[in-house]
Amino acid sequence: MVNRRVLEKIVSFFAVSLCAYIFYATIWGPYKTTIVHRAIFLGVMLLIFFWSTKPLGRGRLAFSLDTLLALLTIFALGYLVIFWKKILAAIGGTYLSALQITVGFVIIIAILEAVRRISVPLFAIAIAAIGYILFGNYLPGILSHAGMGVKRFIYLTAFSHEGVFGLGLAVSSTYLFMFILFGTALQETGASDFCLKLTNSLVGKTRGGPAKSAVIASGLTGTMIGSSIGNVVTTGSITIPMMKESGFKPHTAGAIEVVASEGAQLVPPIMGAGAFLMAELTGIPYPTIALAAIIPAFLYYVSVFIVVDMESVKLGMRGLEKVEKAQKVIREGGQHLIPIAVLFYLLLITRLTVTYAGLITVLLTVAINQIRRGTRINLKKIYTIFDHGTRRSADLTALIAVIGIVQSAFTITGLGPRLSELLVMAAGGHPVLVLIMAMAIAILLGMGMPTPIAYLLSGLFVAPALVEVGFPELAAHLFLFFFAIKSGSTPPIAVVAVVAAGIAKANWWITAWLSFLYSLPGFFIAYAFMFYPSYLLEGTWIKILISLICGSIGASGLAYGMQRHFLAKLALWEILFLIAGSLILIFVRLVNPIFGFILVILAGLSQWRKWLNLKANSNTFVVEEERR
Repeated sequence: MVNRRVLEKIVSFFAVSLCAYIFYATIWGPYKTTIVHRAIFLGVMLLIFFWSTKPLGRGRLAFSLDTLLALLTIFALGYLVIFWKKILAAIGGTYLSALQITVGFVIIIAILEAVRRISVPLFAIAIAAIGYILFGNYLPGILSHAGMGVKRFIYLTAFSHEGVFGLGLAVSSTYLFMFILFGTALQETGASDFCLKLTNSLVGKTRGGPAKSAVIASGLTGTMIGSSIGNVVTTGSITIPMMKESGFKPHTAGAIEVVASEGAQLVPPIMGAGAFLMAELTGIPYPTIALAAIIPAFLYYVSVFIVVDMESVKLGMRGLEKVEKAQKVIREGGQHLIPIAVLFYLLLITRLTVTYAGLITVLLTVAINQIRRGTRINLKKIYTIFDHGTRRSADLTALIAVIGIVQSAFTITGLGPRLSELLVMAAGGHPVLVLIMAMAIAILLGMGMPTPIAYLLSGLFVAPALVEVGFPELAAHLFLFFFAIKSGSTPPIAVVAVVAAGIAKANWWITAWLSFLYSLPGFFIAYAFMFYPSYLLEGTWIKILISLICGSIGASGLAYGMQRHFLAKLALWEILFLIAGSLILIFVRLVNPIFGFILVILAGLSQWRKWLNLKANSNTFVVEEERR
């Protein structure tokens, strides 16, 4: 049996070689055709997956099975790379040879086995999709289709843009790979530590400083990581203990980290890779999507920041006594900001292609650290960055590849449009009911799958129903993306909350419910931008400014109301006034916004009077103590 150390070196060689090929393809274009390009990418990714990322086990039998599967996969995808013209000539599968059918079968089995090792729910969906393609003609009513033979199924699913080599793999082999590599380069060169130090220097001395620092650091780091769980593990392993030490309860510290980590996927420019999937799926330019997310992301973090502040007030907390000065932190690690700034410029100003901008920033991240002696990295470290970046793409690639199988069940059978009709019919054509059902589907899908996969599935099959009842396409996709993100902290599954609770040594159920409550203002913002495109920077500047002001006050008011504290503890009528006024301001056109301002101001004035009384009583107590 091959020594494990030797095997890891082989895997590393393939990983770095794939990096070099992707760089080549980004500059000079894919090798031969897009299907050949994606076959090369998928072949190496599955090899890494079976041998390193998710092996069956460490025993001899497990290794033998993994090796057999890896070699069969390489053979099948290698055959496609070499003989792609012959396969394309087998029109619709009619003239596929026995060998070609076997090759297609191996590709499908390899992908299914990879997905089975990561996500049983998605594996079950894929099996159901295959069953529907082959035997859906036996179903009654609207679900029935004309039927499909095995040859045509193999051809469309394993060899065409309608199946495995479709939308998902197109994104994975370009945008996703490049930006996972970019995130890895930033992490390996110390960007995560720099973000935490910088945020500590800025807000560490304020009340609840460690928690506020965690919120900002998670937002900055998580936009590049692309995984809420990954963000919780990366930043939460540092920030959660820090919050607990400063006085936060374990479940509160865990919940704060959860909402901060999840929200990071809304933060431009990378948005946890969601923006790239959205651009490919909708055809909407990437810069338009990234800019549209600015106000929703800002309002989300405003509400989270207020939650942290009020929790700090209720606990009577103070900030950190000693923090490094911001100037010193920037002087020592400011080079980490340069690639991010350059990425913003390339994507939003020069409108460079996403993949090419990603390549430039990956290379710049490595190069910029070579300037100063203290941050310099050697060739071995650079090799490690490319190796680890490629390996981190393997799991997601396996999941995304199976989306092609699921997608084919909806496209080649005509089920997709019929499902949209069913969804609209079930809601009676009422837009709000369709929205609620779409939200539920996105959350349910996300409970057992990573955010990009949950979004991709709901974007493919639920978004058309939202568009059909009159919602803008961009808003519909951002809505589904938001709730695919929030599925990670929504009970009863709440996998992101489970991970955070594990780090915090807290009750996961309480952590999950707190995470859900802390992010509720964001739920209302998501519904608001479906009705008012000005929240997505569409429309006149006056409308956008009104939405920003009203949304900021509304999100803040909801956060204060749900925390039952503002300048002092809120009375029941103050909570009701604050929440009702905030909702009116968020949904500014449903009721004249002046009523929202009146309700919020009345609650605010009452709180101001309470605060003055508390201050006066406090001063009186101090004077009396001094007299004694």
